Amino acid sequence: MLAAENMKHPLRHASEVMKLERIGSLRLTSLSFLRIMMRHVMRENWTIACSTFDLDDEGHGHVIYDIYTAKHYFSFVVISSDISDDERSDRVIAEQWDVTFALSEGGISDEKLERLKINLPKQEAGRGEASDLVWSRANKSNRVFDYVIDCLTSGEQPDPKVLNEVGYLLRTTAVYGNGKFGISPYDKIRGDHPFNGPFQAQMFAVYMLRHFSFDLVEHIAKRQDPEAIPLDPEVKRFIGTGNATGLGMAPFLISHPRLIHQWIYIREVAIARVKDIKPSQDDLMLLVQWLNRVANYFDESRLIDRQIYAKPEKLAEQSRFLTERVLEYLELGTFAGIPANDVWEALSEMAVRTVSIEMQELLHTLLLEIYADHVMDLEQYMNVEETYQISPRMSIQELKNLINRQYQWAFQYDFNDPDEKYYFWYRSEEKEEPRLGVRHEEAGAELAMSMNIAEQVQDLYAMLKQASPEEMVAAFILRYPRYKGIIQRIQSLDGYEYGEIQANLLNKDFMPLHLLRCKLAFFGAERFNPKSNRWLRITLFQGAPLVEEIGETFPDNWVFPHLPTMEEDKHA
Repeated sequence: MLAAENMKHPLRHASEVMKLERIGSLRLTSLSFLRIMMRHVMRENWTIACSTFDLDDEGHGHVIYDIYTAKHYFSFVVISSDISDDERSDRVIAEQWDVTFALSEGGISDEKLERLKINLPKQEAGRGEASDLVWSRANKSNRVFDYVIDCLTSGEQPDPKVLNEVGYLLRTTAVYGNGKFGISPYDKIRGDHPFNGPFQAQMFAVYMLRHFSFDLVEHIAKRQDPEAIPLDPEVKRFIGTGNATGLGMAPFLISHPRLIHQWIYIREVAIARVKDIKPSQDDLMLLVQWLNRVANYFDESRLIDRQIYAKPEKLAEQSRFLTERVLEYLELGTFAGIPANDVWEALSEMAVRTVSIEMQELLHTLLLEIYADHVMDLEQYMNVEETYQISPRMSIQELKNLINRQYQWAFQYDFNDPDEKYYFWYRSEEKEEPRLGVRHEEAGAELAMSMNIAEQVQDLYAMLKQASPEEMVAAFILRYPRYKGIIQRIQSLDGYEYGEIQANLLNKDFMPLHLLRCKLAFFGAERFNPKSNRWLRITLFQGAPLVEEIGETFPDNWVFPHLPTMEEDKHA
């Protein structure tokens, strides 16, 4: 674990950062997992080549790509299937997908290929091997997949504005690793493995799916018309990979508190570190450029507004407002008329007073882009040992002191109020996924998942007040074993102040999307497009370098891309 640094600006307190609305406003940064993975691939100049391309006229069949790193060899296998429109679903319980794929160590023998052809399309019902690092599945975008093929067969590039309505050709519904279906456990990729680090193998698999989506539409177009043209590289770069995420992701943030702490902590260290930098005029102008860039990005957004996140046009407006303030500082040395010596801190404080929480966190994203080279070293600290143990000799008084120090937030809720226990979490036996039920309206509350940490802390503390302050925790647990789990959690998170989401996850106004977006932002997601308050679609790798550009000089600042400019537009 990275020790706290000696910085002028202290880290923001967990009581500010871990509020549900704020973690639900996070965006990608230069330390997001796919950015880390992409830099690794580019820096080491990985070689990626297609060794088998066996697709029929409709694009059904299998494809194998060989991936060579400095010391390792991997294979990416795709099975493209023929399914009907009514079989296409983003739900975890779906049984058919347009595409299933695997990232595996080593080559693919004929025997292994046959096993993958049988098992990979089954996903949950299939069985992988220890040499498989990732299994996943994806569906076509109904809106743009056929449209792109029609354009290419007509000898035209797809309209970027149409592409921008979706942002991808294929959309994943889950990307599995860490032993799921019998595939490789995470411990196998620790140390000097190319995919060491949180979700590195999964992010690379998603990147390869993006590459396959280009090969797939170009292949189908060529089979329909030999004169069909390929996608323009600028258009390709603008296309990412989609993902649909629902409530299944939410329990991860509760069940991995040390890991969540580490991700948030490293982000906060990075923010505090860059705020310590005294900006040059060039730095300030670079921020102006970034603010203008994201303003244009949100102006061009075609996402559906469901009144859950800040509207894109509002973020564009607020970006331009901050641009004016930075230009004011360049001319007068003030922000909104207030002199500023500590520039980045003053700008951040002004943002807290004047713009949305989402824009405040977007400003932090942009500061980390400006000073990306100052925080790159932090990417190696994203892992943490997740050990949760009882400290049996701790006294009851010491445990109460720890609760008072780190869990004061848990006492703000009155769980006698029906609105504070409106929901309950459960795992649906039929649907095989976490769900939210309405208490007193739906059955199953007695089988609820342990998602409400605040209520557990309150219950424990009430019982601790009745115990002797000198009594040891071990004796208390022997008398009240039902409290063992929450005591172990509290003790194990001593010093991990960002490990708990400081919210009541059962409240009537609870917004599950905030949990999903928090994790997705660390992956490197953008284009958060809610379909309800319980699931959303996002885009990954939009603007990222193409496979054929690996090893070339390609700036790491490819996020928030503009619409590509077609050749006829360039000469207009």
